[in-house]
Amino acid sequence: MSRRKKTAKKQRAVKRAGKRGLRRASRRNREYLAWRHLTRNQKEVAKRIWAGDYQKIGPGGGWGFLDRFVIFMKTIGFLECLDVAGEGYVRRMITIAKLLLTYQVKVLLGIISMNQVPGTLFNDIGLLMMLGYTAEQIENGHCKRGKGKNNRPMNKNTLADALDRFSPEELEGILNGGVKLLAKLGFIKDTTFLMDATDLPTTGKCEGAGRRTVDKKVWSRKEKKLVTISVTTFGFKLMLLRSLDSRIIVAAKVRQIQESEKDWTLALVKQAAENIGEKKIRLLLIDRGYLDGLTLWTLKHNYGIDWIIPLRTDMNIAKDARGLRNTVDAKKIFRAQRKDLKVVGIAGLASYDQYGNEEHQEKDFNAKDFRGNPINVVMVTHWKDKAYEPGHEPVFLTTLAVSKPLAILDKYDLRSLIENQTNRELKQGWLITKIPKKTQRAVTAHAILTLCMYNLTNAYRTDMGQELAESGIRRFRRETSQQTRDKIVVFTEEHYGIFDLEELMFLVGKPSKWFSRHVNAEAFKKAHGIT
Repeated sequence: MSRRKKTAKKQRAVKRAGKRGLRRASRRNREYLAWRHLTRNQKEVAKRIWAGDYQKIGPGGGWGFLDRFVIFMKTIGFLECLDVAGEGYVRRMITIAKLLLTYQVKVLLGIISMNQVPGTLFNDIGLLMMLGYTAEQIENGHCKRGKGKNNRPMNKNTLADALDRFSPEELEGILNGGVKLLAKLGFIKDTTFLMDATDLPTTGKCEGAGRRTVDKKVWSRKEKKLVTISVTTFGFKLMLLRSLDSRIIVAAKVRQIQESEKDWTLALVKQAAENIGEKKIRLLLIDRGYLDGLTLWTLKHNYGIDWIIPLRTDMNIAKDARGLRNTVDAKKIFRAQRKDLKVVGIAGLASYDQYGNEEHQEKDFNAKDFRGNPINVVMVTHWKDKAYEPGHEPVFLTTLAVSKPLAILDKYDLRSLIENQTNRELKQGWLITKIPKKTQRAVTAHAILTLCMYNLTNAYRTDMGQELAESGIRRFRRETSQQTRDKIVVFTEEHYGIFDLEELMFLVGKPSKWFSRHVNAEAFKKAHGIT
């Protein structure tokens, strides 16, 4: 190669390097890394409209609910919890907190599919600006590659792919941070808590999914009888610890579907104690899946937590309790009944061999000198129209006194709230099983971010009165949508305001002849500081 060609090649390389440097510098200084929160200021925005100096007008939509809700999240400091590192990101074109909040709003609005996001969430200019997107970002996206393309403010896949970029620890940190804030502000005053688990099924192609195979009896049309078949389910398991009255998820874990709940009981309780404070949990109403002698002993003797849990039908202590159904012992056996329920409380049974500390677990349970630790049980002999035959009675284990056994059953009946109000609502109302990307990280991120919004909504609804507290999230979406159909949101550089259509027409100088709400024009100007 001649000297002239070598020189020309070197000059081209220097020129390319210079362009790369300029691009990198522009990326470092670009405004898309800033996340500004707009504040609501009716008077200031009204003055700007009157003067013809405003930036954007957005139609009524998702902001009808989020107007006050975002203020609530900002006031309690939850937005700071979203400021995680995002260890899976190399380039950060969008602030991590804004990306996470955008996905949480997608969950809150009940958007089932990521394909619906461009036409709903990304089409609501008012809502996007309220979440911190600038007009430039909404029009042209967050980088030069998005300019001129119909994927603004970002591609829908960017939002879905974000779920795969965060570690489970980062996501759990967001949930735990939110719970700590709510506890500090007095939203969680409960002493009774509920513990349960629910499946998050996926396909076998989901990366990191677990696999569980169980035998199930089904009716065979061919054989005209019940037959046993093996059923395999792929996916994950969501384990929850929820407060009874405030309905706040105080701790949660997402694990593979075949993992046992009992292996995570103490981890959930420890995390809950860290989030809401030591000694706050006085009573746990636990699902049978968490049954484990060492764990139950630790809850009572190390943490001071009482508990109620149903026994498996084949356990020795359950069989012993059924054998005492007709026994009379005024000091240890207590009977009670009411119209639809008959129960028997039995104190001090010692046939739950596994109930004890770690040293106890090392003993030979079959040895002649083995002695079990005493524990109380409650047995149901009649419920509604069903009288249980001897040997088939449901039996519950508890550390509480059983001299009034009906009270034990009444307490445990409250555990059904986590199945009806939480698990069902999460699946049907909050769409927690509608996962946009089939990877373990994405499942964890989707589940945890959904739980965050579930918690914040329950806390927010306490300020909305009893009517709102009793309505589910699906009904709330319908109601707020109807309430905000005739509203317009107007943005300036720093503020936004929400006005009726007739108020807006008055401010732009084209008023209707009458205000339908009988608002005097001069009074309206005075209230909004317009001279």
